[in-house]
Parts: sequence; C-alpha cells; structure tokens
Amino acid sequence: MKHTAHRSFLATLSFLFVLAACSSTKVTDSWQAPTLHRSQMDDVLVVAMTANATNRVLFERGFVDALKNNGLRATASFDVIGSSAPTRESVTAYVTKSDIRYVIVTRYGGAEVTKEQVPESVRTYYTGPYYPTYGGYWNAYGNTITMTRDSYVDTKTSVVLTTSIYEVKSQELVWVGRSKTFEVGSIAYEANDLAHQVVASIRK
Repeated sequence: MKHTAHRSFLATLSFLFVLAACSSTKVTDSWQAPTLHRSQMDDVLVVAMTANATNRVLFERGFVDALKNNGLRATASFDVIGSSAPTRESVTAYVTKSDIRYVIVTRYGGAEVTKEQVPESVRTYYTGPYYPTYGGYWNAYGNTITMTRDSYVDTKTSVVLTTSIYEVKSQELVWVGRSKTFEVGSIAYEANDLAHQVVASIRK
C-alpha cells in the first residue's frame, strides 16, 4: 500500500514538473541594437500600457520579479508614478530625476484568432470481462464500446503583446519584440514568463 501511494506521489510530482515546463507565452520575433548587452542592463523601469489599474499592477510586478530573479534591479511604474495610466510625459518626468537606465514598455498589440477543422473521430474500446453490466460480468470474452465524436471547428484566440526597451540616456529603442499568449489565466504569471524570455533573448 505504501509503495502504491509513493508511486502515485511521484507520478503527480512529475506531472507538475511537466506543467511548469510548458509555457503558454512565446516570443515570436525580436530585434535588438548592437549596443545592448544583458550584462550592462540594470536600473530598469517596467511600464505596462493599460488603463486597467489591476492588470497593470499584476503585470508590472510579475515582470519586475522575473527581472530581479535574473539579477537586474527593476521598478514597477505603478510604485513610482502612481495609479494614473502612464504617459510619455509622466515616465519621462520620473526617469530624468532618477537613476533609471532602461525603460521596458509592454502594450497590447491585438488578438489573433485561428480556426482549425477537427475531423470526426470513431474509436472502439475493449472494456474487459468485468464491464459494469450484469451480462458483461458473465461474458468471459469481455465487451467493447464504440464512441463517436462529431467533426467540429476548434477556435483559438491568442493575445499579441509588443514589448520595447529604451535606453534613457540616448532615448533610443534598443530592443523590441512581439509575443503571443495562448492561454491567459494569471496575468502575473504571463508577465513573469514573458520577462524571462525577453531577458534570455538579449545577448550577454
């Protein structure tokens, strides 16, 4: 009994590791300036361009946490600019009086809808000699059951985000990329995942 429970625990643990390895956010394309190096990035301001204050807080803090996990000092604009939707003027006013060296701005870039025709599926399963019916119990040869799934259209919606990195001193764009989020569940998780991918894509 203990061995069975132990195997069940290990199977559950392995499944959780597989889920953790799967990412629903992918950076699809990016560009960076030759002058940008990951080792030089520090003192970063994270700005989420959205009027929804809750989404902004969750996204910015999720992004900031990921940057800190990568050894970068980062600040959420919500914590220093305030609850009002960030603007170019408010961001510029803050960075000119701070030690911020880079500004990361993420904005909504639209949604993409894909449709795929899934064909009809017919499958027959062997249920064994102990199929839960009175007659099936006494049939030594077992039973089979056929299940039919009708054809249908599978519709998937992916959210497109555009992330840009600006160098404060030169005010120039030094990195830009687009990402797709296929399953938007936790905004904080998606932000954290996206930040890790952005950092990983920047050359050292």
